[in-house]
Amino acid sequence: MSEVMTILRREFLERVRSKSFVLGTFLFPVFMGAMWIIPATMGQGGGTRKIVIVDQAPAGVGTIVEQVLTHPQPAADGKKDDEAFTYVVERQARPLAEVRAGLIRRIQAKELDGWLYLPPDVVGTSKAEYRARNVAQFRVLGDLSRATSRAVQAARLQASGIAPAQVAALVKPVELGTARITSKGEEGGTAQSAFWLSYIAGLLTYMMILLYGMNVLRSVLEEKTNKIAEVLVSSIKASHLMLGKILGVGSVALLQVAVWAAITATISSRSGMLTKRFGLPADAFSTVHVPLGTLLATLAFFVLGFFLYAAVYAALGAAVNSEQEAQQFQILVMLPLIVPIAFIIRIVTDPLGKIATVLGLIPFTAPVTMAMRLASAPVPPVQIFASLAGMVVTVLAVAWVAGKIYRVGILSTGKKPSLAELGRWLRMA
Repeated sequence: MSEVMTILRREFLERVRSKSFVLGTFLFPVFMGAMWIIPATMGQGGGTRKIVIVDQAPAGVGTIVEQVLTHPQPAADGKKDDEAFTYVVERQARPLAEVRAGLIRRIQAKELDGWLYLPPDVVGTSKAEYRARNVAQFRVLGDLSRATSRAVQAARLQASGIAPAQVAALVKPVELGTARITSKGEEGGTAQSAFWLSYIAGLLTYMMILLYGMNVLRSVLEEKTNKIAEVLVSSIKASHLMLGKILGVGSVALLQVAVWAAITATISSRSGMLTKRFGLPADAFSTVHVPLGTLLATLAFFVLGFFLYAAVYAALGAAVNSEQEAQQFQILVMLPLIVPIAFIIRIVTDPLGKIATVLGLIPFTAPVTMAMRLASAPVPPVQIFASLAGMVVTVLAVAWVAGKIYRVGILSTGKKPSLAELGRWLRMA
């Protein structure tokens, strides 16, 4: 066991003392915080848009469109929308064919942002046209579509003799408040905060397993190509070398996660001050409040997932002779981790559904999937224990196979082995 601890200490200190670890550990939270706070304080949209309405619609339609754009209704909660656009509207009553060339020139000269054409049959066909330099601003498109729809609906209601105010009162939408029910009862937190917590948990687990698994591969490959492994194996068992390497790199990963958790907890404890300082919503920090049981279960899946993939990466590093060869096989190792990311919306929005449940029970996809499920909803304990048990068995089996490949491959050089040669290695070890 002393041999394993020696390798563990060497791998741990070598990485912790590096500048990349220090910078990555402390700059990553700063970067993530900046990506979250800056858009929240500055807004993602806003500004003024100059629009010409080419109004060939029945009387009153163009007027309503202009009123809706220039006098938007306040939000239901009374809060100011910092991302809303302000519109300066100019109306043209002449046919589009007569004014099209002039409008194009004005847009090209940046005197206008675009024009909205309301054809004579817009009430019957529900079709209008918009031309602009930038037609990818979805907020602008939504504003124009909403204003035009409201004007056309008002014209239809007027023709049918129904007052628009009566219809608006009848179809007023319901504001749905959300709160999560846990073992402790009803907890705060919106659906949006639960979504982002699940999203972040899944991506962080994926990133950490992939990043530190690759560290194990590069470490093994470096020692093999530099002939350091030959010296090490002469004085220590290959299985102890692999185990110490995996535990050492895993300890670095856990230390980094612990530092991030401490930083997050510190920020969360000062949420009131920060929301006032940066003008953030009152529930902006509700995402970071994670029950202890959920945190421990997520950590267990992360640790087992790291051991699983680290063993695979260690075997891969021992089997190949260069990083170029390793890159050809990396995609095969990464595929199971990518699958939950491909289904991330389905997992986060339906954490108790069939796709999330099945992926959570497959050992190679469970680490990322279960991190997202646990953050989204209370997962049945039987599924958690079944998934953990399956991962433990798989980790032991993969570690046994990887250890055999590692023992032979760490000292083998030359062409990369075929599947038949890998089979011989397993029998030889």
